Amino acid sequence: MKMHLETSDQNLISNYGNGVLSVNGQDFRSNILITRTRVVEDWFSGTPDQLTLAHFDPLFDGLEAEVPEIMVLGTGSTHTFPDFSLMAALKNRGVALEVMNTRAACRTYSVLVNEYRPVAAALMQIADR
Repeated sequence: MKMHLETSDQNLISNYGNGVLSVNGQDFRSNILITRTRVVEDWFSGTPDQLTLAHFDPLFDGLEAEVPEIMVLGTGSTHTFPDFSLMAALKNRGVALEVMNTRAACRTYSVLVNEYRPVAAALMQIADR
């Protein structure tokens, strides 16, 4: 699905589909972690149940730390929950984890970032099945 890109100072998802996620018109063909100001390429290459808090370190580490209040996790073409210990660990860091398929996650992130909410999205590629 193509989305219309507006001029913005934020990272906006401009397209998503099988094997590609586009941010501000730039295509990514791997899983990404996106915040209002950053895109982390090749973010993670496993399944949702393999995710740990360490995979979200780019949000909490360094001078560029951009800790969101809401983390939207897109788990590909299906809605698959990660281990509940990850949800608890993120909650302990002040981050609410919302899990959905990647199409829904792209739409949710887009709405929240356009409202200037402190949001990030961890997006797993949608693949043909």
